[in-house]
Amino acid sequence: MNKLIKRLWKIILGFSMLAIILVFGILYILKINGITEFTSDKPKYVPLVSKDDIRTPEFEKGLELFLNDCKKCHVTKGQLHNYLDGIADKVGVNYLKLYITKQDSLTENKDNYALAIKDDWGNQANSHNFKYSETELNLLMEYLK
Repeated sequence: MNKLIKRLWKIILGFSMLAIILVFGILYILKINGITEFTSDKPKYVPLVSKDDIRTPEFEKGLELFLNDCKKCHVTKGQLHNYLDGIADKVGVNYLKLYITKQDSLTENKDNYALAIKDDWGNQANSHNFKYSETELNLLMEYLK
């Protein structure tokens, strides 16, 4: 019985030491990465669609396309840190359609805007080459305007 108790204590002591080493290891990794404090502040809630948007049937269908295809990588229009807000006005509807369907062609042809975006996002391998019909593109533009 004494051997069993000693063995259990050794196991408990071993797991305790392992847990302590793990905790200090995590703290060390956080420190060398510059993470020194945590905040429980939650971001301010922003609705999916702003109050200014006119919710036409085309807008709703464009939103549905966006949620099905684009939201995997992009936040929806009107959310915090939304870099897509006003993008159709910024780059133009025709360019945006081209960018959504033929981003690879734009970067291969050294389009400055496409290259700048690619660079901003760390030259990730993924790109926009969606096979939308003209109707679907127009619906998506209606949502992104």
